[in-house]
Amino acid sequence: MNMKHFIMEGFCDGNKERNTYPCNGTLKFGVHCWECSKFSYTYCPNEIAISNAEGIVENSVGFGGEMEPAKFEKREEYIEIWNGICEKKINEAYNEFMEQIGEKNK
Repeated sequence: MNMKHFIMEGFCDGNKERNTYPCNGTLKFGVHCWECSKFSYTYCPNEIAISNAEGIVENSVGFGGEMEPAKFEKREEYIEIWNGICEKKINEAYNEFMEQIGEKNK
């Protein structure tokens, strides 16, 4: 089985007073949103994020804004630098966690 994760930005145009939505009018994001006509989404390229127990992103930073180069032709170079930093930080977080729990499992 091949499994991947992806990050998307979701938008809900629902009305809290309508309990006919898959969320029963809670407007709480979840996989049930895929079945709702009020849900729309877009992609989130070059994003680093952490999600909660339900997979909903609570904290993220994406390439853009102040990170954009003054010269557009340098954009891909900057994105490559950003993605390299993100990958390094993810690996550092994993290794630090494993070290910490390794000490507790002794």
